[in-house]
Amino acid sequence: ALEKITLGVATINERNLVIASASEEQAQVAREVDRNLLNIQDLSTQSAAGANQTSASSQELSRLATSFNSLVANFKL
Repeated sequence: ALEKITLGVATINERNLVIASASEEQAQVAREVDRNLLNIQDLSTQSAAGANQTSASSQELSRLATSFNSLVANFKL
């Protein structure tokens, strides 16, 4: 009976080690996912800033084109 208990405890210890190892792997993956999400957030912020700059540049280009058309309209061929 004592031998069965000893074997049972050894089995439980082995399983606990496997569980602990799996838990550590999951924690590592969770940290990696967190880092990747932060990178995605940074890239999204940069992309939004680039889109805003492109929009501002497009508006300025449109304004300049309108101004240019007004100037060209003054010339007669």
